[in-house]
Amino acid sequence: MTITLDDITLAFISAFIGLAVTLPVTYLIVDRVVANNEKKKLVPVERLAKERLRSKLGVGFLTTFLITLVIDITGAVREHRPIPREVLSLHIEKLKTAQSDLEVLLGVYNSVLGIEITRLTSDIILQIEHLQEDFEYLAELHPRPPTLTHASHIEDLLLRAVSITKEELVALGTDNQQIRALEDWLTQFTKNRRSRDRREEPIEVKGGHQIT
Repeated sequence: MTITLDDITLAFISAFIGLAVTLPVTYLIVDRVVANNEKKKLVPVERLAKERLRSKLGVGFLTTFLITLVIDITGAVREHRPIPREVLSLHIEKLKTAQSDLEVLLGVYNSVLGIEITRLTSDIILQIEHLQEDFEYLAELHPRPPTLTHASHIEDLLLRAVSITKEELVALGTDNQQIRALEDWLTQFTKNRRSRDRREEPIEVKGGHQIT
């Protein structure tokens, strides 16, 4: 059988079309294999990141600390007394530590944490930063007790911090009964107190946010 120029041309065209189809598919398969392998390597890192966040947000640190802050501020308002200066200093340092630790965890594990976990952690950091500013303001006013306006503002921040912490713990796979109970109690406490207290004039603190 004689091979003509048309046969050669058709064979060349067929080979070219086959190559054009096969190469993208091959690259796609290779890319998927590489991506899956990389993802598998990151699974232990993601697990470690979530475990460290659970530890930092749980009863071992942040949840217990938030409970302490709630007790101190509500007690000071109820008894019309200042929070001791040394206690304020300790709270401020712990708030700085909590903020720094969460920022470090977020920076180190940002690539393996999901968007929702990252957002919630950032929101908690923001509430902690505001709490730090408010307790620094209380330290500046010492020995004057916190005003009702300032106490209400701190309680609002604490409630938001507690609510976001509870939400993130759930997202991390931990159902923390302690923080759920704290959220319920603080919600009811602030609701009851505001029904009988009269708000005062807004206050500006050095962090730039307003206490109303």
